[in-house]
Amino acid sequence: MTLWSPELKGQSIHLAVEGSCGGTTIGLQLARQVIENGGRVVWVAPEMPDGLRFSQIFDEIPLVASSRFHAMNLIGALDVAFSELKRATSALPGVELVVLDDYCPDSGRMPKDVIEGVNSLIGDVTWATLLISKGGESMDDAPLRARGSKELQVDTIWLLTRPGSDSKRIVHLDDEIFNLRLTEAGFEE
Repeated sequence: MTLWSPELKGQSIHLAVEGSCGGTTIGLQLARQVIENGGRVVWVAPEMPDGLRFSQIFDEIPLVASSRFHAMNLIGALDVAFSELKRATSALPGVELVVLDDYCPDSGRMPKDVIEGVNSLIGDVTWATLLISKGGESMDDAPLRARGSKELQVDTIWLLTRPGSDSKRIVHLDDEIFNLRLTEAGFEE
């Protein structure tokens, strides 16, 4: 089996996940992919990824290369946090991926200030943006609903679901479906 490595193409991606099924791991895996290819990653979240999980995903990345992973805390006034994020991404050379993990409340409607902040962030940028948030229950045949999907001006929506209690996961990318397995190294095809 090989690690799953989707093309990012500088697009903005809204990843809606079922709770505790590996959304942060997908973010870390994509960060690793970008760093392996010589790019830089800015990770923004209220809390840093679990240290053990980070070390598992970045296990074979040289320490010098992992220095292209920059982390920022998403706390306090949202407008200030997004302003600092814009400043950081402009100051750092070679940013190819910005990950916003758990950037909004876990349930309910997405707050207006979050939607405005995200839309202003992904407006006119050259890097790929991955927005990771908890999804909501779908009222149709979809396995999950991406909250804020009508308001967020993203290029694509991905859904990450867990069909059972084992390590199998399903990622829905528009019309494509990927059956993956979650391992210590990340998601494998």
